[in-house]
Amino acid sequence: MANRIPVVISQHERRAGSIADYEEQLITRIVMESGLDATLVADLKSIELDTTDHLCIEGLKGDFALATWESAPYVCSHLHRLGIPLLEIIPVDGSLKTQSGDAKAQPPKKIFMIALATNNSIDSTIKSLKDLLMSRSTPVFSIGDPTVRNKRNAVDIPPNVDSKQLPQALTNILPNSSRVEAPRQIVSALPTVDGNFPNIDQLMDELDRFEL
Repeated sequence: MANRIPVVISQHERRAGSIADYEEQLITRIVMESGLDATLVADLKSIELDTTDHLCIEGLKGDFALATWESAPYVCSHLHRLGIPLLEIIPVDGSLKTQSGDAKAQPPKKIFMIALATNNSIDSTIKSLKDLLMSRSTPVFSIGDPTVRNKRNAVDIPPNVDSKQLPQALTNILPNSSRVEAPRQIVSALPTVDGNFPNIDQLMDELDRFEL
């Protein structure tokens, strides 16, 4: 789970007028937002190896967002040059992802790319970053097949076993017959489905409570 995300703003190659104003406003807004860590670097093409900007990008060990005026191929080319061998460019606008680099280097660094343009509102850019932060902060749980039970507690009950025979059947199945007293008590207390055979689902739930 991530509760912060670095945001690298790559400046335009020719900073002037409305472009410079746009970048300054964007940086100010990002700095004010909780959970977003802003870093300003030069245009990727102009960053040389072992410079401050290069060391800053290299120091981002995890995934990060990149706000840039350039295209995904441009970003891939120069990040490779700066020492990121395998990366996955993921545009936050829902465009197709781009994966590039040495397939033997795993896993790829994820770069969440935000395309900058003066006709795009800064509010929409900030919203995209906040949505990205929220999506990466939400825990995701893998829900397995509910029909598959914990193997340690799984018990295979033979078919057509009468309710009176069930405790003895459990004794034969369980590895330690001295522990069958708890299941025997459970079986006697369980409601039945048809007046004869116990409710199997409830039985299995009760068995899970014991170290069998």
